[in-house]
Amino acid sequence: MDLGERKRQILNSVISEYIVSAEPVGSRHIAKNLGLGLSSATIRNEMADLEEMGYLEQPHTSAGRVPSDKGYRFYVNELMSDYELNMKEMEMLKSMMQLSVGQMDKVLKTAADFLSQFTNYTAFMTSPEMKQGAIKTVELVPIDSGSMLIILVTNEGVMRNKRVLLPIQVSPEFIHRFSDVLKEKLSGMTLEEINLLKIQEIKEAMQEHFEILFPVIDFISEIIDDVRKETDVYVSGTTNIFNYPEYSDLGKAREFLEFLDDKQSVAQALMEPKKEEEEPEENKSKNKIRITIGKENGLDVMHSSSVVTANYYVGDRVMGKVGIIGPTRMDYSKAVAKLDRISNYLNKILNEFYYEDNKE
Repeated sequence: MDLGERKRQILNSVISEYIVSAEPVGSRHIAKNLGLGLSSATIRNEMADLEEMGYLEQPHTSAGRVPSDKGYRFYVNELMSDYELNMKEMEMLKSMMQLSVGQMDKVLKTAADFLSQFTNYTAFMTSPEMKQGAIKTVELVPIDSGSMLIILVTNEGVMRNKRVLLPIQVSPEFIHRFSDVLKEKLSGMTLEEINLLKIQEIKEAMQEHFEILFPVIDFISEIIDDVRKETDVYVSGTTNIFNYPEYSDLGKAREFLEFLDDKQSVAQALMEPKKEEEEPEENKSKNKIRITIGKENGLDVMHSSSVVTANYYVGDRVMGKVGIIGPTRMDYSKAVAKLDRISNYLNKILNEFYYEDNKE
């Protein structure tokens, strides 16, 4: 059922007021502040209709109304206006552009810290998805006569290392030569491209002691597989929840903090819609920013929260997600505007990181 203009204005006014006050909104307050020239009784009837339609809820018989998840969804899709950042917020954004382009994990952690301060919500970044990650470089470092260290760096800026026990004793000079061969033959390749022909090329270039090649290849495969399975989540501003009365119950706050501490559960919850049904198309808001509200989130611990996310990219490839978690009463227009700006800046920083790094 399509809402008439009067109901839309009343719903918008209730939500806007509740976002600011966190207190149930009564018809008398709306009559005084909306300026429609309607009596409190008329507005009360309209609010009763909105409650019956599922857009508002009444927590107590004598109290005013608060928005439901359905009401917030209608607000986000139909009523929310664009928010323009003020001068102070623009100055804060400029400071983000000073992020030093180093290892990607440091960039993401710094960006998460900034986002939590900028929005006053809990912020998160997920690490790059590694489904087709390529090897940037492989380096072998001798440790002693019976072992060496493999250092693997991917094109996404992820670095892993592992100690390997050698089946035979070889000189440090041989390990350095072997390292140069691996760099030459494997840099820029995905795991799927390291086939028998490529292994034969490496064996011929080594000339001797090629039996140590196979445990090295095995460990490279293991490291890449491990990285692919991992989804690191950088969470910042967890204590920001205490700024909102929705989390004043210590048991509820503790449960939420424990959830945020389980990074893999956070990653799963943030990257997947509810299991029972596909995510409705209308949940994907403007500018490719996705908003999930209350019970649209699958986990019970998230039913009092909303999540606003955006993808970050290198070129046209989605690498991960950036977003914020706050109460369903969050100021959605501000949240969307700030996240949109920050995700755009993050894309610029990471593209500079990726393309400059690969010119070397």
